[in-house]
Amino acid sequence: MKNTAASGISCWLVISLVMGLTCLINAVAVAGPYQDSAHGNAVYGVNRSSIDTRFTTFATGNCEHCHDTHTSLQGTEPAPVGGPAPHALFADGFNTSRTQTPYLETDNFCFYCHSENSGQQVRNQDYSTTFGSDAPGEGPQSIFAAFNQTSYHNLYDIWNFLNNDLTYSAWFALRGNPCSGCHNSHLAKRNWDSGQLGFPLLSTISMPGISNSLWGESEVMSGYFGYEAPYALNDTREPAGIGDPDGTATPDYVGFCSSCHNPDKTIWSTTLNREIKKINWGDIGLHQNKHGALARDGTNNLREPYLSSGVIKNNFILSCLDCHEPHGSVNIMLLRRRINGENMEGTVASTDTMSYTCKRCHMDDLASAAGTGEPDRWEYVHHLATDAPYSQSVCTDCHATSDGSSPIACGNCHGHGMDDSVLPIQATGRVTF
Repeated sequence: MKNTAASGISCWLVISLVMGLTCLINAVAVAGPYQDSAHGNAVYGVNRSSIDTRFTTFATGNCEHCHDTHTSLQGTEPAPVGGPAPHALFADGFNTSRTQTPYLETDNFCFYCHSENSGQQVRNQDYSTTFGSDAPGEGPQSIFAAFNQTSYHNLYDIWNFLNNDLTYSAWFALRGNPCSGCHNSHLAKRNWDSGQLGFPLLSTISMPGISNSLWGESEVMSGYFGYEAPYALNDTREPAGIGDPDGTATPDYVGFCSSCHNPDKTIWSTTLNREIKKINWGDIGLHQNKHGALARDGTNNLREPYLSSGVIKNNFILSCLDCHEPHGSVNIMLLRRRINGENMEGTVASTDTMSYTCKRCHMDDLASAAGTGEPDRWEYVHHLATDAPYSQSVCTDCHATSDGSSPIACGNCHGHGMDDSVLPIQATGRVTF
């Protein structure tokens, strides 16, 4: 008669051995990419030893700095104390009851380190500084601070969209944190370093729904004919003055962002209490835009580097991050603080001050030395240039006064979702450039 107890123990030992070998093989397979990541790097990776000295027993980049595998360390739970969390993380991933700012550090797992208040403060400056060459120290100094600004990528809206969109819902259900919609924490690299230039081809992003690889290391903006990288400083190009004019050093942010922001997706904004405008960067269908592939119909009184290039190109396809911050901004609509090598002259607080953004690439009356000769006025480009779209007659079709002296906020006529197919006559006062 067989000893069933001994047989059971032997069987369990065999299973354990097989499982152990499997884990070892898997660990070897993924060790390289994780150790290349910002979190797994042995020098600057994640490390909670400054929060709790008991973590000094773990090397920098060790999994235990994020995953409390036994919910205790040397007999007690390390801070923050709150019991077990999904994925064996040391805290819950996302507070779904926080539908708008202000965000607290406890609202998102990533904020525990990516903030100024954490024990391991991680310095993350915004795009305007890291790749737009603004002075170090300007703008937000962490991801947490970036999200707590005037405009921001609403984390609840991201969570809600990914949780309910049929394309992403099953994939996102295994993750749950809205940050994971764009970032794979085990793969994302550090593309900046104190005192060094930013280099976005060390990718931090993964395509939504396809998070087992990084996006933007080989997918670059030079794939779009017509892309011209904007200035960073003087006549050097983004990113951070090391870029090539055609965008070989700029990730394909158009392909990345349009995976969600496209005419087929409906994204609701809790902050704005409306649907986000649909964006079409192609040249077919509704909601086209002349910052995308839709051909422009004039010179538009451009500034460099676009003025000289305009002789041979009938359009300029912009990258989304040429104008927008990915996390948050002091300006409305995630508009950058610095565009095309210059800081904004003021804060873009409403569509009335959109001119600060537009004149980073287009000439107002002051820059063109024509029309009124006044800053933030656009008589020349709209009425007096050889290819001006509007004649100076019946001013009240667009202006509030009969002499046309009342300027129109740029955002009333220009913006995403204002396509030419719904602009049959000049009197609508709506065109896109």
